[in-house]
Amino acid sequence: MVAHRILWFSIGGKRFHLLKLAGAFFIFASVLKVAESAYQIFVTANKAIYAQIDPTLIPSLFGWAMGANPSGGSFLTEDVVGVLLGPVAVFLFWLGLAVIAIMVYQSGKVILPIEEYETVVKEKHKALIRKAIAAHHKRR
Repeated sequence: MVAHRILWFSIGGKRFHLLKLAGAFFIFASVLKVAESAYQIFVTANKAIYAQIDPTLIPSLFGWAMGANPSGGSFLTEDVVGVLLGPVAVFLFWLGLAVIAIMVYQSGKVILPIEEYETVVKEKHKALIRKAIAAHHKRR
């Protein structure tokens, strides 16, 4: 079995679990970014509603004009979906990072699955080698 260390960080005579401390900072930052990106979704949705009501607002709301018409043309449902894709993707990205930060905070140590797999494989190989040696000695 592989031994794992727990790293401690000392500030002012108090010891902090380094992984939990980093996890707490990442949780705080990612939750703030999740809130910001959720707000951005609502802002973009409101802009889309106003753009559907008055297409002449499209250049001032989004910084681009629809079609060759100087007034900007109409703002379709596909356009609403298009402008919401970016904020929704950013929201999901930060939500995923928040989940990873919670996992880091909850763990006392980080064990990579590859490392566990290698440990299991090593033990199986050792057992197979022992069996082969034992079988070889029995034949003699």
